[in-house]
Amino acid sequence: MKLLACTGALWCWATITVAAQTTPILYPKLSKTLDSLAYVDQWPMQQLFKQLPDSAGRNLVQVEADNYARHQPLLEKIVRQVGYPGFRQVGEKSANNFWLLVQHADAHPAFQRQVLALMLPEVKRKNANPVNYAYLTDRVAINSGQLEEYGTQVVYEGPGLGKAVPKSLRDPKNVDKRRATIGMEPLKSYLDRMNSTHEQMNKPKAGAPL
Repeated sequence: MKLLACTGALWCWATITVAAQTTPILYPKLSKTLDSLAYVDQWPMQQLFKQLPDSAGRNLVQVEADNYARHQPLLEKIVRQVGYPGFRQVGEKSANNFWLLVQHADAHPAFQRQVLALMLPEVKRKNANPVNYAYLTDRVAINSGQLEEYGTQVVYEGPGLGKAVPKSLRDPKNVDKRRATIGMEPLKSYLDRMNSTHEQMNKPKAGAPL
């Protein structure tokens, strides 16, 4: 049986709380575009999470990969035209959606590194989410063969469904200090949530053979 794995993407670890936007954003049209792209990005995995087949009989994992590939030129164009689209440019929800799309651009590690570099000054200006920055930091590290800083990217080890552990981690003793500085929960709490979601994703569907 093939297992679905929750490895650290937005849909499977948290729902980001978005404050009401009180000031006009610079690029409302771009905001709508990013929200639409994120909806398309998330749909296949949400169907897999619910154990729902595609109505057209498509392989949803392949649909997901095709969506990532189709979105990549659009993401690169956005960065060329506006730089990093943060809260002031597109609103908090759409800025978070841009980050999510970049987080999934694993086939383009140089682009992920470029966005990570652009994101840091925006985090310092409070124009981007520091927790998102931590996730992308770890994603870039893993895709570069380096150690994670925050332990957000996981694998499942051990019998049965396995238990979530960071793929790699620098200085594990102090990881919770690093996480706390940017407002993240302790690593154990995060891993417990990942395990719970992983179990839910792989729970036998009612009526399915065991």
